[in-house]
Amino acid sequence: MNSVWQAQRSGHPPLPWLADLEPWTTGLLAQEGLKLWTADHRAALGIRAGGVVYPVIPGNRDPQLDAGAREVLDRLGEVWCIMGPQPWVAACEPWMPRSVVTHRIAYHFQVRPAGGPEVPEGPGELRLGRTDESEALFPLQEGYEKEEVLFDPREFQALASRLHFWKTLGRQEIVALWDDGRPVAKAGTNALTTRWAQIGGVYTRPEYRGRGLQKRLMAFLLARLSAQGKGSCLFVKKSNVVAAGLYRSLGFEDQGDFTIVYGQRLAWVPGFR
Repeated sequence: MNSVWQAQRSGHPPLPWLADLEPWTTGLLAQEGLKLWTADHRAALGIRAGGVVYPVIPGNRDPQLDAGAREVLDRLGEVWCIMGPQPWVAACEPWMPRSVVTHRIAYHFQVRPAGGPEVPEGPGELRLGRTDESEALFPLQEGYEKEEVLFDPREFQALASRLHFWKTLGRQEIVALWDDGRPVAKAGTNALTTRWAQIGGVYTRPEYRGRGLQKRLMAFLLARLSAQGKGSCLFVKKSNVVAAGLYRSLGFEDQGDFTIVYGQRLAWVPGFR
């Protein structure tokens, strides 16, 4: 039977079989207010505001499953995004009706179990970010979004980003390295469950790169998460060889391919009728 569920607060998975698939499903399980469509244990689609889809498709497909998924995905708006393990995303794409893919990004999915590491000595002060420091930390978030998230930096929306970042500081583990009274690097989590943390938002000011600061900062974050009994996972662009190597040096291991696909409805694409 197909069902629609409303996911509860972060760390309380709505269906045990989804939790059994962690850390791959960490990003889905940690979402608040997520609309979750399920088809027994064959598939699930988590849908977030803005048309972001988290597919979970570990089982076999059949006509009934295809029809149900298509009906759910047909309710998405003008633009959409599918993100997750490459095989799950590939299985979900044929269900997107009347759409074209505008961007496709390939990532390594990396996983590190709880435990350690030692935080190396070095310059600057390491500390947990606070909401009352959001303005001081925000330039790092802005730099991260313009370099790593947006296809066109001119699309950056400062007000919306500020509000979201302030909320994130209160809900997630965001750490920063301060030098001479200002933050120069940050790292943090963007999804937390009882057993796993998904890491994101890793950024260092350009003039401070190449000094090993991010390795020290990441070790500080991982030690905090390990103390809470959480393993860590992340996805890093395959084109970002330096970052992928940094994470491997901290004990992360490649577990497979992760993909984010961006699409748009044909009715909204210039030239289509």
